[in-house]
Order: sequence, then C-alpha cells, then structure tokens
Amino acid sequence: MPYLTATPTVALSEGPVQGRRHRRFPQVRAFCGLPYAAPPVSFLRFAPPAPCPRSDSWSPLGGSLRGGLGAAFVEATRLTLDVWTPVDAADRPVLVWLDDERRAHDGWSRRFCAGLAAEHGVVVVAPRHRTGALGYLDLTALRDGFGNGNFGLLDQMEALTWVATHARAFGGDPTTITVSGRGEGAHAAALLAGLPRTSPLVRRLVLPVGAPPIRVQTPAQAARVGAAFLDVLEADPAARGDLREIDAEAIVRAEAALGQPEGHLPFGLVAHDDLPFGDLTELLHTAPTSVDVLVGSTCAERGAGLTMWTVWRCGQDRPAERFSTAVVRTPHRSGEGYGGAFGAFVRTGDPAPADDPEATALLRSLIGWQPLDLGAAR
Repeated sequence: MPYLTATPTVALSEGPVQGRRHRRFPQVRAFCGLPYAAPPVSFLRFAPPAPCPRSDSWSPLGGSLRGGLGAAFVEATRLTLDVWTPVDAADRPVLVWLDDERRAHDGWSRRFCAGLAAEHGVVVVAPRHRTGALGYLDLTALRDGFGNGNFGLLDQMEALTWVATHARAFGGDPTTITVSGRGEGAHAAALLAGLPRTSPLVRRLVLPVGAPPIRVQTPAQAARVGAAFLDVLEADPAARGDLREIDAEAIVRAEAALGQPEGHLPFGLVAHDDLPFGDLTELLHTAPTSVDVLVGSTCAERGAGLTMWTVWRCGQDRPAERFSTAVVRTPHRSGEGYGGAFGAFVRTGDPAPADDPEATALLRSLIGWQPLDLGAAR
C-alpha cells in the first residue's frame, strides 16, 4: 500500500476530508477520490457538471479508480480528484495535473504527482473527468434535451474552479496555479489557460513537449459520430431518456465497437458558439489575463540529459513576450525524475532559478518581444 495511517482532517464547505501520509514520501499527505461535482449519473449523464451536495460525513475513496471495479462505479466516481500536499504546507504554489486518460492508470502519474509535492514543496491536484461518449457525445442535432457535448472539458473547468476555491484548505495559494499535463491532458491545460472562463484562475502553463495537436470536430462531424454511436447501441434516435438509463457497460462496449475501424475513439471536442476553439496560439494570445507559458524540448544536439525551456508571457491581446530561454541539465537521481526544471517553474516561475542546486542553467538570454511560436519547440 502506498499510504500510511490517516493524518489530520481538512475541513471543506462540503464536509470534512481525511488524508493519509504517503509511505514513499512521508512528508506528503494524500487525499484521494475527493468529489468536485455531483456523480454524473442518471439525469446528470450527458449534462454539465452539477454542484457536489454537502455532507456531514464525506467519505472520499482511498485508492485509485480502476476499470476492474465496473463501468457503473467508474462512471459514478468520475468527477473526483486527488490532492498531494506537503505536511504543514501554507501558501504553496499549486499544480493542476491533467493526465492523458488512456495512460492515467499506469501508476506513473500518481508517483509523479506525489514526488513533485515532496521534492518541490508544491500542492499537486490531479482531477478525473468524463471521456469517450460520456464526455463528448454531441446529440444536439439528433435529440432535444441533451447538452452539446464537451462535458469532459466542462468537468476540467469545474475541477479547476474547485481547486481555486479550496486550495488554501490544503496549504495552497490560489493565486499561483499552474496547469499542465501529458498527451491530451497538455492540450486541455492549454485550453484552461486560454478560455475566458478559466484563464483568470491560471498563472502558469507548462507544455513539456511543445504545443499539443488539436483535434476539434465541427457540429456536422459530431452529428455523424453521434448517429453512428446510436446505431451501434441500437437506440431509437427519437427517444429522450433511454441513453440516461442504459447500463454504463453497454456504452463502454459501443465505444469499443465504434472505435475499432479507426483504431481510436472518435469522440472529442466540438466547436460550438459557446466554445469556439480556434488556433491554440491565438487562444493564448487573446487570454483575458496574463499567463506565463513554459515550453520544453529535448536538446539532442547538445547531449543527453539536456532540455531547452522557453518561457513566454502572453494574453491580454498583446504580442507574446519571450523573456527567458534556458538549456537545463537536471540531475537524474531516480527513475521518476519528479519534474526538475518543471517543478522549479511551478514553484518560482523560472525553470532554472539561480538558487536551485537541482538545475544548472547552461544558457540564458533575454530575447524581448517576439511572436509566440509554441510549435517551434516541439
């Protein structure tokens, strides 16, 4: 088991929650399975996240959520998050880590989050969200009474709002929130940093491998996917409530059957008037508040163990300012890594601060005002 006995309780408006001391990192408390919204089942299926009801006896889940526990259980517990925080933390920077859902259960993500909290003294939060058909099925062209998809992104927005609201209870500073992730999670983090609803909550964004690709469907494309999904389910396109009543396992089977010809699930973000996704660079350029963006790329020509990190400041309808570039060598002390320059940026806003003995800056330059070019750092 990765956790030791329970440690002191944290009081939230939804009710008290109890953490556990991490066995590998005893200086870290872990709070696992905390709901940030109501379970997305029954009439809340295919709907935006609803507020989590208050309880005098909140009982968060103590372990990771695994598919083997059953599709219905996973669906009911999808809108939950894990928090790792140093013991006696106060006003620490906060990282919201959005993992690639296809790899979220490999164990690496949980070790990475706990290690970042231990090594860099930051509060790390990893939310879950709806995926596949439950997260992105768009039925607006086929049925009345259903939302227009993008429920998974709305979940992530709700989770970020929850973090900003409750960060101080876990020893975090809500004014220094960084968002990042791997794979599709990195793309989601960039959206949270640029969209008007959530940009004011984000101070920093980390894109470890440059600008992630964007796969956004038009409403017409989403309608074709929705029709194909209903056909696989053998569901009546004119019915209203059956998709909210059908067993979750049937939805999982239909997703698998629909995804087989292309090798991946066809569900994803849909561009509607309320969420008009455009170019990622333009989205960050027009963010309503200023955000510092750290972009990393491997320096293969300079030797192993080196990464070039570029820090941009963008938003507020102004040209992006590239104000720091550093080639960093991070000592590799363990098989995990725990962030190195990544963690230093979350903590200080600098991937290689001068007072950080764990990272050595080999090159640093002030570049001045230049157009933002995240893709160049891939």
